[in-house]
Amino acid sequence: MKDKNKLINKIKLLLKRAKAPKRLHRFGPKTYELWQHIFALFVKSYCQLSYRSTAYFLRQLGFSIATKSTLQRYSAKLTLPFWQTMFDKTISNKSPIGVIDSTGLEKSKASFYYARRIDSDKRIRRYFKFSVLSSGRKIVSLRLRSKPVHDSKDVKYLFARAKRSPSIVLMDRGYDAEWIHEFFAGNNVRSIVPVRKGWSRGFYRKKLAVKFPQKLYNKRSGIESLFHSFKQRFGSSISSKLANTGRSEVYCRAILYNLFIWLCRLLGQSPKRQKVYLQQLS
Repeated sequence: MKDKNKLINKIKLLLKRAKAPKRLHRFGPKTYELWQHIFALFVKSYCQLSYRSTAYFLRQLGFSIATKSTLQRYSAKLTLPFWQTMFDKTISNKSPIGVIDSTGLEKSKASFYYARRIDSDKRIRRYFKFSVLSSGRKIVSLRLRSKPVHDSKDVKYLFARAKRSPSIVLMDRGYDAEWIHEFFAGNNVRSIVPVRKGWSRGFYRKKLAVKFPQKLYNKRSGIESLFHSFKQRFGSSISSKLANTGRSEVYCRAILYNLFIWLCRLLGQSPKRQKVYLQQLS
């Protein structure tokens, strides 16, 4: 019972720091508070359950949780500024190196084998565009699009949304454009992107082509590990079909992911803390 209350208190504290109201509605019955809905959405995202299964599962554990339809309505009702404020509270450290990359989150859990058997592989090709700016193994800012777009479309948004901006940004060849280098240079940030074959012009691209910092660029592989860990923990698909409910689901996962990284560092499971811990033992 104490562990249950500790978990509830942590959610309440996170909402208090985000200055969230006790309830989002003024009319109607005041049966449930906001923290109860957020807690249910967190459990749904972490356990990869449906709304109906989440409500049933938590009620079996003794929690007072709203119905499946209420959880769906709140998932669509919670706005982007609310999730961004909640997400910013999970970012504490500042790393000088940031990495920008994107991946896809499928809109269906159907396997490739199933799609081939029913001759409908188009279901697998529908996905959300998930762009991320990471720093120090944590997600600093993110953006979810319901339709695929070019990777460079989200660069300015991710940098503007970052609570703590890095001084160096690493990106792959998909972000090779002179205007991207000019944008970061105007913000006193060094951008490193491999130059594509057949490039023709660009002051910053020429400097990178002449002397490319390969050793520093190798740190970009950290975001691939982030995507792998993110999908291994929460799955590579989203159960939501609409953009607003999908955004709520992804922000829940991102908040839980950052909290999990923070917990690993607290327990000494990060490489730096492991080294310090081993030195103390010796």
